[in-house]
Amino acid sequence: MRIIIADDHRVVRDGLRWMLSDYPDIDVVGEAADGKELLHVAADTPADVVLLDVRMPEMTGLEALEPLREVAPDLKVIVLSMHDEPAYVRRAVELGASGYLLKSAGRDEIIRALQHVDEGRAYVQGEITRPLLEHVAGGKQGSSPVELSPRERQVLALVAEGKENKQIGRALDLSEATVKTYLKSVFERLDVRTRAEAVAVALRQGLID
Repeated sequence: MRIIIADDHRVVRDGLRWMLSDYPDIDVVGEAADGKELLHVAADTPADVVLLDVRMPEMTGLEALEPLREVAPDLKVIVLSMHDEPAYVRRAVELGASGYLLKSAGRDEIIRALQHVDEGRAYVQGEITRPLLEHVAGGKQGSSPVELSPRERQVLALVAEGKENKQIGRALDLSEATVKTYLKSVFERLDVRTRAEAVAVALRQGLID
């Protein structure tokens, strides 16, 4: 896995590089001290994931997310920040980030987030998940109730328990492809884009317990 580290503090970049150095499958291939430099590095350096700070000079991490999709469309992003406000997390996800970690995260959690995101899954650090869900639910509280089928409710209830698609399939005797089809339908009905949003809205509207 090829990693770019974008943070305006050299000590943070050096620390992350050191933390990741023990993992033979992870290679730090580039660094950037601000958003503009990141765009140049990402355009010239093939990479899989970028660890991206939010607050940087010249161009912030959030400001860099949209143009980053243009210069390196396959590059996945994990935002690494000191800010746990749900609005920051929501905005980062809306702009294309696949993960969000606090800078207080330990090495094991950073590795876990990198693996999740590299495999195409989303990752939000556990301690900021509940505030995010409450924030999303609050934003959807005025929405009209949505009808879900009994099977869609079952699938969503297992998502709320933190189950992956394969685990949901085993529990309900469904193929993983069928689980994905149900989730796609749920997302469309609830007008959401992520599993966290789906659970938040469903809880708010009493669709699951």
